[in-house]
Formats: sequence, C-alpha cells, structure tokens
Amino acid sequence: MGVIRVLPDVSGLNKVFDYFVPDGLSGPTVDIGTIVRIDLHGRRVAGWVVGLDVEPPSGIELEPIRKISSFGPTPDVVALAQWVASEWSGRWAAVLTTASPEPYVHRLPPRQPSSVAAGPVSGAERLFEGSGPRILRSAPAADRFDIVRAAAAKGPSIVVTPDQRSAARYAGKLARSGVRTHRYPDQWAGGFGGGVVLGARSAVFASVPDLASIVIIDEHDDGLANERNPTWHAREVAIERARRADVPCVLVSAAPSPAAVHAVDDVRLPDRTEERDGWPIVQVVDRRSEDPGRINLFSDALTRRLGNGGRALCILNRKGRAVMMACGSCGELVRSVTGDELMAEMDGVLVAPRSGETRPLVCATCGGTKLKRLRLGVSRAAEELSVLLREPVGEVTGTSKGGDGLAHRVIVGTEALLHRVASAETVAFLDFDNELMAHRYRAAEQAMALLVRAAAIAGRRSRGGRVLVQTRTPEHRVLYAAVRANPEYFTSAELELRAASGLPPFGGLASVTGGGADAFVEPLRARLDTELIGPDADGRYLVKGQNRSTVASALAGLPRPKSGRVSVAVDPPRV
Repeated sequence: MGVIRVLPDVSGLNKVFDYFVPDGLSGPTVDIGTIVRIDLHGRRVAGWVVGLDVEPPSGIELEPIRKISSFGPTPDVVALAQWVASEWSGRWAAVLTTASPEPYVHRLPPRQPSSVAAGPVSGAERLFEGSGPRILRSAPAADRFDIVRAAAAKGPSIVVTPDQRSAARYAGKLARSGVRTHRYPDQWAGGFGGGVVLGARSAVFASVPDLASIVIIDEHDDGLANERNPTWHAREVAIERARRADVPCVLVSAAPSPAAVHAVDDVRLPDRTEERDGWPIVQVVDRRSEDPGRINLFSDALTRRLGNGGRALCILNRKGRAVMMACGSCGELVRSVTGDELMAEMDGVLVAPRSGETRPLVCATCGGTKLKRLRLGVSRAAEELSVLLREPVGEVTGTSKGGDGLAHRVIVGTEALLHRVASAETVAFLDFDNELMAHRYRAAEQAMALLVRAAAIAGRRSRGGRVLVQTRTPEHRVLYAAVRANPEYFTSAELELRAASGLPPFGGLASVTGGGADAFVEPLRARLDTELIGPDADGRYLVKGQNRSTVASALAGLPRPKSGRVSVAVDPPRV
C-alpha cells in the first residue's frame, strides 16, 4: 500500500492530506501531478498528487483515493506552481488548475522526433547558446519567426505570446516548416510528444519533458500578467523555470520592461539602422499652445494625415467623459510636482490621487489660476470626426462585438481597437496624456507598451507607417524614446525614478482590497519589514517591502478575517 500526499482542488483551502492507493484502480500510473478523486469532509473532490511514499502522521487512519482521473502536470511544473503560489501569495491549487488538462487526459502521445526544415542562416541560433535568461531588443515591425524557429531547432520548447492570435500565427508557420506544434491549453498533452508548445501566458506552465528552451514574445505586454490571484507574470515564471531546468530563456521585446532589464544582465541589441527602420515615424503634436476651452479632438496635423487616405485608427482610451484640467494661460496640464501625475479638483484644492500631493488651484508652471476642464469620449470623437471627414467613421470599444465598426477606413476606439486590427497606415492617439499621466506607478511603462503595439500595426517607416501622438506633455521620456526609435532612453529614466521611490523592481508591492481588508492588514502595522499605506478613497491598502518575496511572505502569514472578503494582488499591474 503506497501512501501519497494530495492537494485538494477546493476553493479557500490550501492544505495537503495523506491518502493510500488501493489495489485495482484503473487509469494512469500514480505520479507527482496525477489528478485523483478523494473524499474530503463528506464530499468527493478532485486533487493533485504532490508527494509519493510519504510517512503519514502516526495514529491516523488513512482514507483511500477513490479514482485516478487523469494525467496531470509533470513533477517540475508541480514544483514550479508551488513556487508561484508562494511568490505571489496565492493558492497552489489555483496555479495547478492553470497547468492541468481540461478535459481530462487518459493517454499521452508517444515521443516523436520533430524535423526542422533547412532555412536561411541567421544569428537567431546564437540566442539559444548556454542557459539562463537573455533579452533581445527587436523593433516593433521586425519578424520574430526566425527566433521561434531557432527555438524549435534547439529541441522541445515553449513559446509564449501575449494572445492566442499571435500564437496561432507562429504555430501555422512552424507547422508549414515541418515542426510539430501544439496549442496550449487545447492540445495540453502535446508537449509530452516533443515539438513546440505555443500559447498565451498560461503556456508557461505547459508540461514538456526534456524542455530545451523558453521564448517569451513581447515580454513587456500586460497580457502576460495573470489578472486574478495569484497575479504572476509569465516573464518571471519563465525565468525561474529556465533556471531550474538549466535552459535558455529568450525575452523578446521592442521596448524591454524595466523589470526585465533590472533582472537580466544579458541584453542583445539590434543594428541601429535596422531597428530604426523597424519603427514607424512617431510624430508628436504639441497642443499646449491651443486654448483648453476651445480645443477639439483633432489637430490640423491629424486631419491632414487622415485626409491623405489609407486605413487609420484613432485611439482614445475613454468610453465616457474623462476629465482632465489644463491651465487657460499657458496650456500646460495640471500636474504634480514630479510631473508624472495628473491632479484633479477636490473640495476646492488640487489633489494628486496616487501620491496624495495637494496645492491650491494654481498652475505650477506659470502661476495662473484660470484652470479649465477637458472632457473627452469615444462616441463624441467618432461623431465629430465623421463630420470633419465627410465619411462614416467606425467605433470600437472593449464591449464591441465581432466586426462591429471594423469595416470603415477610419475607426475611433479604445485600446481594444489595437487588438482587433493587424495593420493600418496611421495610428493616432487623440489624447495620449490620459496614458502618460494615469494614476498608476506603471503608467509610463504601459504607455510605452501602447506605442509599441501601435508601431507594430503601422509598420516600417520606409513603407510610410506613422504613429501620431497628440499631447500636452511632448517632453515626456516615453515620447522622447519613441520619436528616436530607441527605448533605452525610456527604460533608463524609468528605472531611476523607480529606484528613488522604492517601487518594483526595486521593492515589493501588493494591493489589498475588500470588505475585510481593514482587519486583514492591521497586524502589518507592527512589522518592521513592511510598510502599510492607506486606505485610499476606494478602501485599497498598499503593502511595500524590500522585495516581492518579503511582501508575499508577510501577507501569507496573516489570518483571514472571519467576515468580509479580501483580495490580494502581489505585483499588481495597475496600481
């Protein structure tokens, strides 16, 4: 009789229990990761085997497992999932669910060699020499297929992209070149047979015996961050998994994230001429000289560009009527002392919601007191532009269905539009200050990511691609870098600012919300290794510490309140 340790798949439970394996059960061989059925507290639930031949507690009569349900994640993935749960203060079972098949798998494919057809010689193969993480800076319009193909030539690999659409594109090209490909999670078992597993962020947990390499495409993209607890990022998980397996991990990005640059010493840079041509022309339209009270959404430069024909996307990340303030004298946006945060009027004073800075209703640039509100919205923009161009204009938001609005030559939409159109001659940001000055510490980084996605859609400058940015902060580090097609200008400046404030990657940060948050975080006030900030107007607490592990460990040690829900996000992407 073998005794095994099982982690139940039960919400709110994060404990393991011992069971024995009775004779005569059919199904897969019981191993680390195997999915079984067990009796727990009067009901039958699923669980994962996380320990074999364990020594049970003395004096305890063990129950048998009731069924061997399915093959599950490989032992290395089970261990990786435990690390992720600990590092991001979440449930081990929640991570294993992401790494497990649905529906269950009762048979694994045989191991087969995967031939890679001969192709043009490139330097991509050198990316996979040795082990450990390395960053490849690659222009937005650059073709990354050579990198994916080189990974396939290395051996069984995992390729992670921000979305399933791009994963499908790479999978199709690889298959046509003779490589066995498997889409995750639909073809969950495919990795056991060799070849390349491709998918969105969850593919980083694919079970691939004899893993040879991991590739993360567009590692800067927020699509690679898990939105629910635990809020892991595929980039961080890939780096750790590659370290454990002693294989190379290639992080590809047109604008490497501050977190990646801080964590990885090996950065491969492209030829500057090639990189510059891989960006479109980025045209910044300075709107400070225009009267805030009379400003419309469309500058003369934009209307001229749209009048030249060609597909055009106009991005305005507000569906309703967002409010900003600008000085009626000098035209500058009303910002905090650092210049990185918009201020709003509250109770007769100006307030920066994130930092808490306050001052009288006075422009910090010229001392003027005539402040005006700017109101913007997608619906209004589409209507005005249709009149201006004398043609129908499409409208796309995150709630738009199917191809709604996409048939038009010119389309106005939120950020969702950038995920639904593959190419356009022009991508225009009608009010980029909404992105640059958002009340989030990663606002500039996320604004840079938007420009990169827009640049990939607009294509190379040699083919006429253009990204047009309307702004009242033309000197911002994000725009300075994009205009010069050199993201290093942004990354270096951003890292300096993060270091000065102790924000990730130079410290740990977590967000705690919910009705039970007050009671949950109260014990943290007595700790010396963490700093508790809040609550803010929304009842949110922020927990800061020396690093992510410190913050996660502090949160994991807190008892859950008896009443009130608590939501924890370590490394929250939008705080």
